[in-house]
Amino acid sequence: MRTVAMVAALMLVSMGAIAEEPDRIALSAMVEQQVALRDELVQGAQDLSPRQVGVIKKAQAEFFRLVEGKSTMDQLTIEDKVRVENALEKVNAQIVGTNAAAANQQVCWRETTVGSKMKTTRCGTQQEIDDAREGARGFLLKPKVCEPPGCGA
Repeated sequence: MRTVAMVAALMLVSMGAIAEEPDRIALSAMVEQQVALRDELVQGAQDLSPRQVGVIKKAQAEFFRLVEGKSTMDQLTIEDKVRVENALEKVNAQIVGTNAAAANQQVCWRETTVGSKMKTTRCGTQQEIDDAREGARGFLLKPKVCEPPGCGA
């Protein structure tokens, strides 16, 4: 499990570098980290549940699919960069293995602003997304018809 901790630490450094200098990063270090983690999972990780291992393997499959044949981040489209970062965040959240880590997992997505054809990348923690979803749900469930005695007051 020592390798998992080392991989998690290196992965965090790599993800920080993605945000700082996305065009100059060699993917080879990230690929090596994920291969080492995959090999350790094959041998059996005692600290991870089968569900966590499944989530990690699925995220790694997405990561390997996106970076296949690429050597730097600038060879990826912006959508693929977002997917790579999300996959690495999923792996990290499972390795840390706490509810707090899952809630603080950074998630990015591309969205089109209303009235524009331009897409922007937005990021937030899973907790922020869940809070926004609950707020929207609460707004939609609130009655839209004014009921006496508070009407017009």
